Amino acid sequence: MPEVAEKVIVPVPCAIIEKDGRILVAQRNALGSLPLKWEFPGGKLESGESDEEGLSREIMEELSVKIVIKTRLASTSRDDGWREIVLIPFVCSLPAGQHILLTEHEQMAWLSREEFYTVDWAEADRRVVKTYESYLDGR
Repeated sequence: MPEVAEKVIVPVPCAIIEKDGRILVAQRNALGSLPLKWEFPGGKLESGESDEEGLSREIMEELSVKIVIKTRLASTSRDDGWREIVLIPFVCSLPAGQHILLTEHEQMAWLSREEFYTVDWAEADRRVVKTYESYLDGR
């Protein structure tokens, strides 16, 4: 019987950054995976990092800002067959005086709830939008 490789689980914390009733979304680089799809910024954890530590580091690397992490929402996942990407969304805010400088994304936008589905989301992030809408409805 052939040996079955164990599926790789990749935890990816992401930030739903709220400001003035809108959320920050970022468009992926044209040359990377999922080119030009929209996502919540974040990324893979480094060895030994907590979800919050990894998210804070990734946001500093991608947006050049510090964030205030407020609420963890339910995780969502995307199964690629050989690996499963588990998105771990956190509702966040920016401290006053922070100015975003994109280092990895093509562009960013601040979307109102009515605009959530006007961008071409990466599949897993679309599920995060639905989770966030449920969070908003219960707030």
